[in-house]
Amino acid sequence: MVPSAPPSWEELRKTMSALADGEPERCELRVVGRSRAGEPLEMLTVRGGPRSALVMAGPHANEPVGAATLVTLARYVLAHPEVREELTWHLLLSSDPDGGRLNEAWSCSWPVHLEEYHRGLYRPAVGDQPECTFPIAGFSGQLPETRAVMAVIDEVHPVLSVGLHNADTGGAFYLVSRPESGLVDVLASAADRHSIPLEAMPSDCIGLPSPGPGVFVVPEPRGLADRPPAAPGEWQPAGASSMHYAARHGGLGISPEVPVWRTLPIDLPAAASAAYLREAAQVLSRLLERFPARPTVFRPAVEEQVAIMRLMARIADENPADSANQDLSLLVPLRGAGMLLRHAEALLAEGAGAARLRREQAALEDVFRAWYAKAEQALRPVPFELRQLVGYQLDTILGAARLCAAT
Repeated sequence: MVPSAPPSWEELRKTMSALADGEPERCELRVVGRSRAGEPLEMLTVRGGPRSALVMAGPHANEPVGAATLVTLARYVLAHPEVREELTWHLLLSSDPDGGRLNEAWSCSWPVHLEEYHRGLYRPAVGDQPECTFPIAGFSGQLPETRAVMAVIDEVHPVLSVGLHNADTGGAFYLVSRPESGLVDVLASAADRHSIPLEAMPSDCIGLPSPGPGVFVVPEPRGLADRPPAAPGEWQPAGASSMHYAARHGGLGISPEVPVWRTLPIDLPAAASAAYLREAAQVLSRLLERFPARPTVFRPAVEEQVAIMRLMARIADENPADSANQDLSLLVPLRGAGMLLRHAEALLAEGAGAARLRREQAALEDVFRAWYAKAEQALRPVPFELRQLVGYQLDTILGAARLCAAT
């Protein structure tokens, strides 16, 4: 039932279309919006009970596991009428197909090598990510894809909204909109069944309340006027997420994070992590300045990784106990370097200043190789089997659905 690899965007569309055509009395595949590049945002509805569950693949451009999970979930829901008794299922194929396409050089094969991933990675800047631009007070930068998802949530009022995220390394964990009773057990069971470790403290969950191991409650974001000003050069969020928007309708929002690679524990004290991140941010900033100022889709993404590293370094200074031994301290610099290499290739494709560009590209390649060697030696990454990751997310969805149906 689980695909051998995450589907491409076109493969996902064809698969869902075939499922809808094969079960017309139960299914409807409809276009709910358009991406900025004109791609149809499609949603498969499997009719069932009076309440709704919304499950979304591709919440971030570089997170392909959810597409495989969505296909598996669609087949499961059609084959098991008991899961349709209380719920009608709405399955959104992706909220960012444009960004997802820019990852297909690596995302449609399995297993994935860590170096291949970072050389082919694209993760947009936060203001260009539909999942990150839902409304909050003072912020009106909703993208067309965001508005499409908002309209779906306004229409179906899901009691459960699941964004199918995946992480790079670490363990399984949930980001949730509220501390729903029972989710700690759902997570523990799903992770244990599929032999995925729990993540004790993800780097992006430092400071969040937790009702139990691996479950972290993400509060409603502050309005722009109530935010403390960002330190110069540090990353700052844009708007809210789909989780928060669904919660405003009374729904439970869950992001079941799952790692692509199993890694060894690392020994990286917070002070060393902060120093490494600050140095990497300086190196990338200097390299970026040496490239022509001509824009590509990758340049703002690189600039954002620099800003994220500065923020991570400050958090490590302020929270040394929770910030020690974090894999992302070694991987975020690689993200930035990999996307800067793609920026260089895009500039070279334009044909101007090739000799100078190739010199800068060679210097950047040396940096990438050094950072990759450090990360690979420390982490020793081994890909999980796709069936483990999909199984974990499927068990999460079904377990959360049972909780919601019982309330």
